Formats: sequence, C-alpha cells, structure tokens
Amino acid sequence: MPTNEKNPASEAPNHQHDQHDQSNTCGLCSIVGESHAPHPDEHSPKLERASHTFNLWLTYAQAAALCAIALAAVGGIGQAIYEMIAARDISLGDLLMLFLYVEILSMVKGASLGTREIPIHTPIALAIVAVSRYIVVDVEHITAVTTLCTAGAILLLVFALWLIQKTGRKIMAS
Repeated sequence: MPTNEKNPASEAPNHQHDQHDQSNTCGLCSIVGESHAPHPDEHSPKLERASHTFNLWLTYAQAAALCAIALAAVGGIGQAIYEMIAARDISLGDLLMLFLYVEILSMVKGASLGTREIPIHTPIALAIVAVSRYIVVDVEHITAVTTLCTAGAILLLVFALWLIQKTGRKIMAS
C-alpha cells in the first residue's frame, strides 16, 4: 500500500529547501542544516548576560577600590604634612613618602581616567622608591646584611624595569 510520505533521498533538490538549509549553516564550521553542539567560541544569551553582569560588578568593585586607595593616599599626604609641621622638620624620608603618595594618586588617576590599566613599570618604579625610603629612614636600625639585601632588591627591580622598557621598545618597533 503506497504511503503519502516522501523519501528525502529520492527527492530532487528544492531551491526553497536549499535556501532554508543555508540559513541554518553554522558560521564557524559550514555544517549545513544539521544541529550540532555549539562551538566553544559560541556563547548562549544567558552566558553573555551573566558575563556582562559579572564584568559590571567587577568594574564597580574596581572603582570602589580605586576610590578607597585615592582617599587613603590623600589622607596619607595630609598626615605626612601634619607630622612635618608638628615636628618642624622635613627629612628625606618624609619627602620620599610624599612622592610615593603622589605616585599612587597618579596611578589611580591613570587607572580610572586613562586606559583603565596600570602600566607595569609604574608599580616597579614605586617599589624602587619604597625600598630606597626604607634604607634612608631605617639606616640606624638595619644590619649590613639587611642593607645588602635591600640594595640587591633595588638592583633587581631596576633590572626588571630596564628589561620591561627594552622589550617594550622591541615590541613597539615590530
């Protein structure tokens, strides 16, 4: 008894059917008309919304942390100035501390208003000043071995800074 069902393999290609298959073509692997597992590069709308929400919360957390750092740096500047006025003395350690606070503020400014990234050379330069300040301020209380180790740390940081700047120029040139 004949059935009304048609055998898809025996059908002649239908132009309208071909257009439908092309609209179902996977853009990444050119599979036509078949459903298959999504590729790792494809994202579901739920995943994209969750990713956007997570990114938004991280942006808010970053902004809050940058505000806290800026307020702490401004407070540190005020405290350092107050202590210099109260002591009626300005030492090299005090000036280096003020310099550190100002550099921290400039990093916050660059991170919040600039590229939203902190260049790696900035914290390295701050670490050099901080370790130098440690040697200057605590020169009476540190041993020769500690002085040698902190000087080695400064040398290592300077080498890292030089290496970053040298490789950065090579990357820019290429």
